[in-house]
Amino acid sequence: MGNYRSKMRSLGHTDVMVNAGKRGRYSASRDPPNKNIKKPRKGEVNYLPDCPDGLDASSLEKYRQELVDEMKKKKPSADFISQRMDITLSFRRKEVVIDKPPLSQLLERWPALISESQVYQEFSRVVGKNLKQEFYGSLDRHCPQLIQIFRSKRGLTGQILSDLLQQIKSNIEGDIRVFRMACYCPTWNM
Repeated sequence: MGNYRSKMRSLGHTDVMVNAGKRGRYSASRDPPNKNIKKPRKGEVNYLPDCPDGLDASSLEKYRQELVDEMKKKKPSADFISQRMDITLSFRRKEVVIDKPPLSQLLERWPALISESQVYQEFSRVVGKNLKQEFYGSLDRHCPQLIQIFRSKRGLTGQILSDLLQQIKSNIEGDIRVFRMACYCPTWNM
């Protein structure tokens, strides 16, 4: 794997060049060793992708500006926003990984990241997984432990949580009754 990364670094791939010079005395460009390097986490598919073919930083900045102008409209086009966000992924990731701007500045430069659909799509672009599906799957997996924690709480917090659990239990029992009635009486329409 080390030889592969060395070859990729010599070819100029940015996702491996960002970690160049971590262990050595000096990197290839004679900079001091990098200490505050953010490595890709497990599952980050597009940690620091290269620019799309035929595009450079200035053209990606123009696309970003078009995206900002589109978000200022009363009803922005979801297809246009999604297309521009796909194209500018490498530019955006470079800003996030290398420049590390504050969240307020990042949302000012990329206002589409405020929308729920773009948050889901951005997670899918970077990690390659469906955020909603992963979240609800994990919630289903951890739900019994969460209910046990809620039941163990005392005081005002415990009373509020027990009231919520009672409401959930009554809703579930009602849903089960409706489901059973639908199963036993096929002509009954819900």
